[in-house]
Amino acid sequence: MLSLSIAGGIFLLDHKIKEHVDSTRLQGSREEVLGGRVILRNCHNKNMVFGKIKLDEESCRELSLAGLGCVLGEYWHELIHGRRLGRMGLAMVLGGGMSNYMDRRNKGYVTDYISFNVKNKDMRRMVFNLSDFCIAAGTVLWAVSSLLPDKKRKRENI
Repeated sequence: MLSLSIAGGIFLLDHKIKEHVDSTRLQGSREEVLGGRVILRNCHNKNMVFGKIKLDEESCRELSLAGLGCVLGEYWHELIHGRRLGRMGLAMVLGGGMSNYMDRRNKGYVTDYISFNVKNKDMRRMVFNLSDFCIAAGTVLWAVSSLLPDKKRKRENI
């Protein structure tokens, strides 16, 4: 199952990066890299969605777990009826979502560590981690897959 390997790989890689960031960078630290275009940070996000949704710790965990359950259900459906592209996308969402959930469960916050030094001040304040990128990219892949015509239905109509 390639898609489960993708999910596991994302989970493990982001977990290791977060461990490294937490052990080598002070919380709130900033370091510009790649000619100042990228900022490496250590930000502990106790809330959700860039800190915009403010919930208590337990509610954040429960909402994250509920979201993972929904994605897992859709992944199961894609295994039986879906396309490889949809499975790959949902595997990316599962791997990233599980990494962020485990942070919330074990530490009470998610470690974010990448910002972009762009002109837009609001965008510059946003801090991401690998899981966030995988969740976003995986969602796009799954959405594109669901918009593609179904091969079985196409054959039946001929």
